[in-house]
Amino acid sequence: MTSPQEWYREFVAAVVARLPGDIDEASARRWIEDPDGLAGVLEGLVSSGTTASTLQNDKAKDGWQLVEDAVEPVAISGEAIELASFQDEGEEQMFGDEVVDRVRGLDGMLGQRHAEYLMQHPHEIPDDFQQYSLVFPGTIWRSPDGNHQVPCANWRQGSWELTFGILEAGFDSRDRLVRARG
Repeated sequence: MTSPQEWYREFVAAVVARLPGDIDEASARRWIEDPDGLAGVLEGLVSSGTTASTLQNDKAKDGWQLVEDAVEPVAISGEAIELASFQDEGEEQMFGDEVVDRVRGLDGMLGQRHAEYLMQHPHEIPDDFQQYSLVFPGTIWRSPDGNHQVPCANWRQGSWELTFGILEAGFDSRDRLVRARG
């Protein structure tokens, strides 16, 4: 068995060896300038059990259950996101479990960690996104009343605000799903 110092050095070396060699300077500088955010991501990667404790707005403390939580991509920026409509033009409005099922089947959606990062760095969110409610369906919570809720960023009175929207209520024409640019 190795000593604590040896296994820790091996662990750090393994992490450093797996860092992407093609990381761009802007991404690296964001982590340098946000050491608490980097610490939160790293804690989430190495912790056992639920990762909700690394969320800044941990709804589990309010009795909510974390159903799904997108942690990839680990790093995000306003330049790396795009918006998508929930429904195709002319498609009939959906409500209830049908909405939940469709959202759970979507790939590449960003979640609460990404929304929280953008709330801390609002200057990175493109100005033309202010006309929409940004929905981050990569994280789904079940509230104590049984509803599925997702983080949403809304532009109100000159700043972005993080709220949680009920999936079963459906989406309106102003809602846009947020995903990593493909």
